[in-house]
Order: sequence, then C-alpha cells, then structure tokens
Amino acid sequence: MHSMDNWDDLKFVLAVSKAGSLVKAARGLGVTHSTVSRRLSAFERRMGTRLFDRLPEGFTPTAAGEEAITAARRMEAEILALDTRITAQDTELEGVLRVTAAQLLFQVQLADIMKQFAERHPRIELEMIAANEVLSLHRREADVAVRVTNNPDANLFGRLATGQRRGFYMSRDFARRFSDTLGVSHDPAPLACVAFKWWGRGVPKDIAARYPGAYVSLVTDDMIAHCAAVKAGMGIGRLPCFLGDPDPGLIRLPGLEPAPYFDIWILTHPDLKNVSRIRTFLRFAADAFKEKSALYMGD
Repeated sequence: MHSMDNWDDLKFVLAVSKAGSLVKAARGLGVTHSTVSRRLSAFERRMGTRLFDRLPEGFTPTAAGEEAITAARRMEAEILALDTRITAQDTELEGVLRVTAAQLLFQVQLADIMKQFAERHPRIELEMIAANEVLSLHRREADVAVRVTNNPDANLFGRLATGQRRGFYMSRDFARRFSDTLGVSHDPAPLACVAFKWWGRGVPKDIAARYPGAYVSLVTDDMIAHCAAVKAGMGIGRLPCFLGDPDPGLIRLPGLEPAPYFDIWILTHPDLKNVSRIRTFLRFAADAFKEKSALYMGD
C-alpha cells in the first residue's frame, strides 16, 4: 500500500463522503465532477483499495473508505483550528473580513454599513457573501454572520443588533379596490392574501379571524419575491416592518398592530472575537443597526 501524497487527496474523499455523489461533491469543491472522479480513482489506485462502493443510491464508503474519512475529518479539523489560531493572533486593522447575511439585509442596510466601515478602515479587504442558507462560522466559511434569529448558536460570540416587528401590508391599488371590505370587520367577502411558505401556507390567523372570506392567492418562498407580490397587488401579505414601512407603494392594513418578529444578531467564532478588524466591525455594525431600530420595530 502506498503512502498518501497529501491532504488534498483526502479533501476529495471527504467531499464525496459528505455529498454522497460526484456531482454534489464537485459543486462543493468548485470543480467539475470529472475532476472529482479522476482524483478519487487515482487515489484508490495508489492506495491499492476501493474507498467507495458505487451504488445506484450513491457512493457508500467501504471499510477502508471509513478509515480514510476519519483521518480526513481529523486533518480538516486541525487545519480549521490552525486557521482560526493564526487569524486570532492578527492585531492589525487590515486583512480580509468576510461578512455573510441574507441578500435582503445587504440590500436594506448592511451594504451601507460596509461602505461606511470601508471608508474608515481602507486596509481591511471586505467580502460580502450573500447567502440565504446558513454558512458555518465554525467551518470558517465566513468571519462574521448577520443572522435573523431569536436563538443564535450558543457556541458563537456576538451582539444583539436590534429587535424587529412585522405587520400586514397591501398595495395602495389593492386598498382602493377593497376599501369596502377592509373597512368592515368580519366581512365574508373574498379577500386575497399572499402566504410566505416558511410562516405557513394558509391564511394568517389574524386575517382569518377578521375577514372570514380571506383566501390564499399565492404562496412565496423568498422575502424579496413576497414583497414584490404584495406590491403587485396580489393580496395582503405579512412583511417585516423594515420592508413594508419605507415603501411608498405599500400601506399597513389598518387595525392590526405590528407583532414581534425575529431579532437581528451579529456573530463571530469565539476564538476570533478579539481580532481587531472583527471586533471593530461587530461593534460598528451593531451600533449602526441600533441607530435605525425604529425602522426595524415599525415605530
């Protein structure tokens, strides 16, 4: 059996084991699936053993594969820990700072916060990673995450930036068309609602209680799309106040007060909390969000 050349080979083995297929592994590594296939086969030839059984339902590790995966996980953990330790020794206000958040947060305030921060600290290289899926700070996929949550990961360090509320909104045109219905509580006339998939696909209960004739005209899975549907007059929709209130094309549904919504947190890995550029950004961003808390609270 030949010795392993380097960590690079194991990186491919680990990616295939996590993804279960060449195509998904390739996507995660940012290479073509033929590259993954070639690298894996070459590694297996050098080791003189098969690491995965190629089954219809995906790649399943053999006993030798399980050993290689265990070793790869250990090496990956070591490399991530080393990266974190080295970054933690960095005391200058320079270097790369990668900030991840949902697209919407960049659009509403975070891009502006980063612009102001860049003007004050020109030697810090800022990177925006707009991702709705949660990137891992533990795996160093980003240095700072801005998250909309009431339960931030207890193993992360961070600051509460601001609380939030959400309310019901509609387009001005929609309000004109349904002014008779909207003015009468318990009106059984049909009234369109736009549902946001992640909050439930039915008519929101506050609306159902008030307007028994309400029905869902559309279901959306993304907040920018949801807002666009409400603006297009497809129905009444529930939106975070920071989206609904400043929009001149939208008005709040009268008679329903905004309700509590998730907080906004700014988080980092605890080992990095004393790195100058990260600590400085956490404080700067949290202060900027707090300054605009009236926008997020719908005051």
